[in-house]
Amino acid sequence: MVDYWTYYLSGILADRNVEDVAIVGLSDNEHVWAAKPGGLLAAISLQEVGLITGRDRKTFLLTGITVAGKKCSVIRDNLLVDGDNVMDVRSKGSDSRSICIGKTPEALIFLMGKKGVHGGALNQKVHSMIVGMNA
Repeated sequence: MVDYWTYYLSGILADRNVEDVAIVGLSDNEHVWAAKPGGLLAAISLQEVGLITGRDRKTFLLTGITVAGKKCSVIRDNLLVDGDNVMDVRSKGSDSRSICIGKTPEALIFLMGKKGVHGGALNQKVHSMIVGMNA
C-alpha cells in the first residue's frame, strides 16, 4: 500500500501548481494516510480535521481555521455540500498560500498551491481527485 501512495502523491506533486499534499482518513481510520515527505500538510492534526468536518460551520467562517498549525481564512465552504464537497482556504502571513480541501466518504484531500497559484486551479484538481477516489 505504501508504494501505491508514493506513486499517487508523485503524480499529484508533478502538477506545476501543487506545492504540498496530504490524504487524511475519516471515521474509524482518522490519521494521515499519505503526505509529501517533509511537507507542512503532513502535520495536520485530528483536532483540525474534527473542526473542518464538524457541523458548526459559522464559527470558523468568522475566526478562520488552522491547517497543520498554520492560521487560515476560509474563502468558500462547500465541504459538506453534496456534489461539491470542497473548501477553499488561504493561509495567513507573508508566505500566504491557497489550500483546497476535498471530502470523499473515506478521506479528506488537502492540496496547497505554490506561491502565487490561485485557489481555482487547486479547486479543479481536488474535484478531479474526489471523482477518482469515489470511482
